[in-house]
Formats: sequence, C-alpha cells, structure tokens
Amino acid sequence: MNRIRKINSFFILFLIIFTSFILTGENVQAKDISLEEAFNWGIENNSSIKEIKDSIETIERSLNLIDTEYGFKTKISANPIIAGGFEEQTDDSSNGVNGGDSSSESSDGPKISLKTTKLFPNGIILQSETSLKEEDLFDLEKLLEGPTSTFSATKRLYPVLPIKSEQEKYLASNNLLKARENLTWQQEYKKIEFLESYFNLLGLQERLSLAETNFQYAKSDLNKILKKIEIGEAGERQEIEAKIVLKKAEINFLQAQNTFLQQKNRWYLNLNLPEGTEVPLMEDSPFLEEIIKWTDSLELNLKEEELMNLAVDNYYRIRNILLDQDSSQKEAEWNLAKNKAQVNLFGAYSSKDNSWGIGIELNYDISDGGKQKIEDEGYQAKLENLKDDYLQIVSELKLELYDLINQQEIKNLNLEEKLMSWEKAKLEEESYQIQLKQGLISDSEFQYKMLGWQESEINLESAKDEILINKLRLAHFLGFRK
Repeated sequence: MNRIRKINSFFILFLIIFTSFILTGENVQAKDISLEEAFNWGIENNSSIKEIKDSIETIERSLNLIDTEYGFKTKISANPIIAGGFEEQTDDSSNGVNGGDSSSESSDGPKISLKTTKLFPNGIILQSETSLKEEDLFDLEKLLEGPTSTFSATKRLYPVLPIKSEQEKYLASNNLLKARENLTWQQEYKKIEFLESYFNLLGLQERLSLAETNFQYAKSDLNKILKKIEIGEAGERQEIEAKIVLKKAEINFLQAQNTFLQQKNRWYLNLNLPEGTEVPLMEDSPFLEEIIKWTDSLELNLKEEELMNLAVDNYYRIRNILLDQDSSQKEAEWNLAKNKAQVNLFGAYSSKDNSWGIGIELNYDISDGGKQKIEDEGYQAKLENLKDDYLQIVSELKLELYDLINQQEIKNLNLEEKLMSWEKAKLEEESYQIQLKQGLISDSEFQYKMLGWQESEINLESAKDEILINKLRLAHFLGFRK
C-alpha cells in the first residue's frame, strides 16, 4: 500500500515538473508585450468590441451607398428591329403589363438613346436624353441633323420634405451615432474589466507562490520525520501525519496552479491576444501606476442629485434612446407630410423643334383607404413606447448608481477589516520571532506562520484593488474618462 502511494506521489511530482518545463519552454519562445500594449490590443480586438466595429462599418457602407444616389447616372439603351418590319401598335394590342413603356416605345419606334440623370440632396432632378431613331440611321438628311436631345428639371415645391435618400441618410446617421456611443462605452468598460482580471491574476500568482512554498515545507518536514524514524526518534504515526499534510499541500498547490492557469488563459482570450504572446505580471508597471494615480485624484463625493444628473447625461443607453426618439419623431413628421397635396415645378427643353416649357404639377390623394391614419397611429405608439423605455432606463440607472455607491462603502469597510488583520499578523510575527530566538517554537512552525502572515498581506492588497476597480466603474458610469 505504501509503495502504491509512493508511486502516485512520484507520478504527480513528475507531472508538476513536466508541466513547469513545458510552461518554461513556452515562455522562452513567447513574445513579451507590456501591460499597456495588451490593453490597447484588447480594446481593438476583443470579440464583442469587434462586433460593434463591424456594425459601425456596415452603417458607414449604407451611408456611402446612399451618397451614390447623388452621382451622375448614365444609361444607354437600344431596341432595334432585328428581322421583319415595324408598325405602330394601337391601344388594343397592349396587354396591360408595362403599358407606359410599351406605348412610349410604340409611338417613337425603335431607337438608340443615351440618358443621364443627376439627383441633388435638395430634391432637384436633372435629366438629359439623346436619342436617334432606327429609321433615321438610313436617312442621310436625318443623320446630318443629328440626334434629338431633351433636357428637363424637376423640383418639389410643397410640402417641404427631405427626399427619400436624405431621410434614409438621417436615420442611418442616428444609428451610426448610437453605434459609436456604444463602442466608446464598451471600450471603457473593457479597460476596467481587463484591469480587474489583471489584479486577480496578481493575487492568484501570489497565492500560487504560497501554495508552492507550503508544498516544499511539507516535503521537507516529511524528510525530517523519515530521518528521525531511521534513528528511532519518530514512529509510524508521525510519518502518516506528515504524509497527510504533504498530500493536502500537494492538492492545494495543484488547485492553485490550475486556477491561475485557467484565469490567465481566460484573460488572454478576453484580450484576444495572438498565440504565443505573453504579458509579464508585475505590480510596479508604470502603466498601472498611472491608472492608480489618476483614480486616486478623482473626487466623487458629490450630492445624490448631482451624481444622478451626471449619470443620465453620460449613460450611453440614455443617449441612444434619445436618438431613437428623434428618429421616430422625424419619421412621424415625414409620414404626415408625404400625403399632403404635392406641388412640383418642372421645366423641359427639346432640341428637335427648339422648344421649351415650364409648368407646375399638382397631385393629391383624395382617399387612401385609411392607410395614413393607421401609419400615424403606429408612429405615435412607437413614440409612447420609447418614452416608457426612457423612464425605465432612468430607473435602472438610479438603482445601478446606488449599488455602485453602496459597494464602495462596503469595500471601504472590508479594507479596514483586512488592514486590522494585517496589523494583527505583523504583531504576531514579531511575537513569534521572539519565541523562535528563545527556542520556544521550531523553524518549521515559524515558517508556516509566515505563510499565514503573507496571506493576510495578499488579502489586504486585494481589498485595495477592489476599491480601485469599483471607483473606476463609478467614474465610468458618471462619464469621467482618462
């Protein structure tokens, strides 16, 4: 039975050494980057951040697509008769499909035309068409006269309403502002998340070191017991007790190692770091010191009303709901105006007979079957829902703000308790040092006590880190940016 235990212990020790060797080999080959570089990389390449960036690029493409509506558009068309003859069609021959186009082509006959249009953001539409009939291709006199050219311009006078592309551009621009607000907020949030994970890793690294030290102490104690057994100063009971202590220390060490590696890999994944990249874990990083200095300089002891006003003014969801309200209000106004009587001004010139003309066109739908009323009701309902959403977000914001403030108070109290525990541990350290010198306790007992004192120091640093992180969250919530 003892042999089996020794084999298992040897196997676990071999596994630890082998794992450490692999990790050491990876670190040699890995590319080290600073904490600041890691943060900057994560802010640009984190998976959730990249999704927001992709949505921004999609909106920007849609805006660029809308702008193409204002470019010159030229179209050439030809409908020659390949075989047979051509006769003008009468109204009886029309089958009702594309009737307008068919009548136009039948009256003019087969021709080749070049049409250019230009749309302006203010709604002016310019159009020119140059055409030549097929029958004129074989008439020298007609060819010498040149093709027929027409120019026309159209502009809506009433109602004063943005054209469709401008409406789409307005709504897309609001969506772009929303996406950018979201990106800015989430990037700042990610910075705090990365920093919190980094602090946790520092603490886990310290605890891993303590667990490894404790494991080494337990092995040393077992070896001492085995030597005492050889000279008859210890028995089987002491050996079993030492092995139990060693096994527990071994388990704690492996658990600490696994927890550290899991958290480290999760942090790297959140940063989306390239494979083979390593970030040294150091408490005295200049980048870290700068963040701590800036956080300590923040004065957040404001009145409750002032804090709430700052939160409402800077919370991205509030800003986004206001943009949604603006978009919906505009859509409602446009929908109300589009079914009013429409007055269009147009002008045209034809080179065929050197004629020109200016006119006004009036259109009005006397009845639309109730469509306008239903659409207006839909927009009003949407606006009411957005108002309710706004009030709901403000209520949630208030609760979240109070939670952050309360958490800060709790963490301050926790820091006080950890500070007292650390001071108590320092006093115990002094007492045990005196007892060690007087021979009242052994070196082994003193070493184990030192581990407990170091644990209290780690807990104290973790409490300070928690206060820093919560203060950063509160500052972010209120709109303070570094």
